[in-house]
Amino acid sequence: MSNVSVFFRCISILVLLTLASILTACGGSGAGDNPPSPGTGTIGLLLTDMPTDDLAEINLDVTEAILIGGPGQQSVFTGNIRINLLDLENYVQPIAFGEVPVGTYTKLRLRLENLELVEHDGDTFHPALPANGKIDLLDQGGFDVLAGRTLLVEIDIDANKSIHVVATGNGKYQVRPVVKVNFMDGGLPDKLARIEGQVDEILDATAGTFVLCALDNPDMCLDVDLATDGCVLNVNGQPTTFDALAVDDIVVVIGRYRHMNNDVVIDAVFVEQGAASQYRGTVNSKPGDDGTFLTIDLDGNEITVELQKGCTRVFGPEGEITDGTALQIGLGIEVEGVLILPAVDGDPTLLRAAMILIDGDDEDERLSGTIAEPVEDPSFNLSTAGGDICVVLEDGAIITLVSDGGATMEPGSFADLKAGQATDAFGQLGPGGCFLANELVVQID
Repeated sequence: MSNVSVFFRCISILVLLTLASILTACGGSGAGDNPPSPGTGTIGLLLTDMPTDDLAEINLDVTEAILIGGPGQQSVFTGNIRINLLDLENYVQPIAFGEVPVGTYTKLRLRLENLELVEHDGDTFHPALPANGKIDLLDQGGFDVLAGRTLLVEIDIDANKSIHVVATGNGKYQVRPVVKVNFMDGGLPDKLARIEGQVDEILDATAGTFVLCALDNPDMCLDVDLATDGCVLNVNGQPTTFDALAVDDIVVVIGRYRHMNNDVVIDAVFVEQGAASQYRGTVNSKPGDDGTFLTIDLDGNEITVELQKGCTRVFGPEGEITDGTALQIGLGIEVEGVLILPAVDGDPTLLRAAMILIDGDDEDERLSGTIAEPVEDPSFNLSTAGGDICVVLEDGAIITLVSDGGATMEPGSFADLKAGQATDAFGQLGPGGCFLANELVVQID
C-alpha cells in the first residue's frame, strides 16, 4: 500500500484546492475528549502551495469530498470552504480532521466551484472547471486508514506550474494544476502549520496549552502547546504573555505538527492575537541597530519592518533558522505580522514582524508538446512548437496520467508513455542539450 509519498499531477487547478477540503468533521483535538470509535481512523487534511507571483489571489470553493474504496463510498465533507492558494507558500494549513471507517481507499472524489484568478491590478478571471467541477484522484495501490490512528494527507500545489496564459489577446487564463499528495501514517510535514482560529478552552495556563478551533471550519479543533521558546504577540504585534489569552480570542497560531497519543497537536512558535497577516516584499535596506529595515511591498509602497527583540524569527529559503544578517538588499521575503498605519500623514507605515521567510529560487522550466519516437526508458523525444528536444527523466521523476478531459488522474510510470501523447515536462535544460525532467503530466485520452 502507498503509505509513502504518492504524487498526483492534475489538469485542473481546482483539483489542487479541492483536496484541500477533503475532510471536514469534528476532530483532531489532542485533548482526547472524543477518541475515535472502534473500527474507525482519523484523516487529517493539510494544504500547502508553491505559488505564482503573476497573480494576487487564486480562490476556489471546495464543496464536497468523498473517499471511495473497500469500505465503500464515504462522504467526508459537504459544505463550502473558500480557499486562497497563494496564502500557503510557506505553510501547511490543516483543513479538516475527521473519522472514517478503516480500510484501503483508492479514490478521492472532489467537487469544486467558483475558481477565481485575481491579478495585481484587480482584474478577475473565472476559468471553467472540467467535468463540471468533479475531480477523481486515483491511487490503484490504495492508501490505508488504520484503527485508532491519524493519517495525515498533505496536498502540495505548485501554482507556478498550474496556470497558463492563453494567447487570445484578452489576458484570459488556462488552469492545468500540478499537485503532489503525501500520505503520512506516522509522519509529519516539514513546513510550519498556520491556523487562524478562536480559543475554545485554556487547558493549562502554566504549561501554555489551549484548544484552538479553526475559523473556516469551527468543528475542526486542535490542541496547541506554546513551545518553551515560543512567543505570544498582542493585537499591536508586540510581545506579551500567555496570561493575555482568553477564551473566544481570535488568534493566528504558527508552529510545528507533533503526534501525541495518536492525535496531532501543534507546538506553537507564535500565537498572534487579532488580525495578523502575511505581506510580500523586497528588502530595501538591511536591519539597523534599532531592529528595523525597509521593504517595498507589491504595490511599490515602502514600509518599515520592525523586528521584535527576542521573538521575531527569520527562516531561509530551505526552512532553516537564520537571523537578520541574512536579510540582504534585493531579497524577496514574506513577513508575518501586524501592519500599523501612520497616525500622522507623512509618517512611515510600520509592520511589526513575528516571522520573516526568505524566498527561494527553485522554479522549474516547462516544456509542452507531444511525445515522439524514440521512447526508450528513461528518455524520449518531445515535439514542441520550437522543434524536437530529447527529454531525460531524472531518478524519482513523477509521472501523472490525466484522462476524461482532466476529470481523472492517477500516478503513472515510464511504461505508460506512448508516442502521440500530449505532455508537459517540468525541469531544467541539462548540459548535454537534453531537458532533465523531474515531473511529467501526460494526457492519455
